[in-house]
Amino acid sequence: MDVDAAWDIIEDVLRARLPEVAATLRGPVSDTDLDRLTRTVGKELPTDFIQSLRRHDGQDNPTKLLDLFNHHTLLSAEAMVETSDMLADALGDDSGDVYDWMTPDKVRTVPNIRGWLPFTAAEGDSFALDLDPLPPGDPGQVISLPIDGPTPAPEHRSFRDWLAALAQRLDAGAFRIDDTLGLWLES
Repeated sequence: MDVDAAWDIIEDVLRARLPEVAATLRGPVSDTDLDRLTRTVGKELPTDFIQSLRRHDGQDNPTKLLDLFNHHTLLSAEAMVETSDMLADALGDDSGDVYDWMTPDKVRTVPNIRGWLPFTAAEGDSFALDLDPLPPGDPGQVISLPIDGPTPAPEHRSFRDWLAALAQRLDAGAFRIDDTLGLWLES
């Protein structure tokens, strides 16, 4: 499934079940914000990710009460830059500080690198593009960045795969709506 088809499904489900969340989806990213994001990360952004940003530059969700799913807010390009800068300030931005206790596979065993681009935020956790994977990995693979603990193996080979998986779950009705907590994907 391509990015536009995935967004069509996600938008349809949100409009039908959570119109207040659908209303938080922003329009296309500006070229200025996209250029700034690319410069901040220092890596080429995957085409599928840019395609998604050209459709929705994250969410306008200042209260953090209208998340896309499971408390995850979709970040705008501007918010991704701010998050990347904050992580670089707090944890560093290179691969020099290796965690020996982690077993490398496809993801670098480091606290943080600019090549990890968080595109969601959920109470300290996030999903991120890994633009600087280890050789067996795929540039642009999606990883989960937990607030604590080791960085797990990639969840999806690309942003398109991540977005398509979300769309498929929503299309299949594999979620519940909580009046207080919003949309929750079923495990």
